[in-house]
Amino acid sequence: MAESITFVERPKPQQNGQILNEEPAEKKRPRKLEMRLDTGNDVSFSAPFLDNTLQKMLALQNRMLKSTADLSKQEGVDEKIIRESAAQSAELSRIIALICAEKARQGA
Repeated sequence: MAESITFVERPKPQQNGQILNEEPAEKKRPRKLEMRLDTGNDVSFSAPFLDNTLQKMLALQNRMLKSTADLSKQEGVDEKIIRESAAQSAELSRIIALICAEKARQGA
């Protein structure tokens, strides 16, 4: 029995209280972000789902690396906290590598 889960991207709300009175000339359809569960052991992801996930993971990793760098520059920060922050960023790197491997496997 196959099961399919679909996520749809929504546009981000406008900041600064701007209200959109005019619709764009050509409205862009949201991409379907799918995760397909074909069998109990096989899971496949649509290319847009992988792209979206990879983009968010890379942004998160960038923020984590900046935080670790800021922590290491400050005085009085316990070395264990800095090492833990770096270890978490390294773990995220491994997750990003898995996403890239899945993209390559699917030929996305």
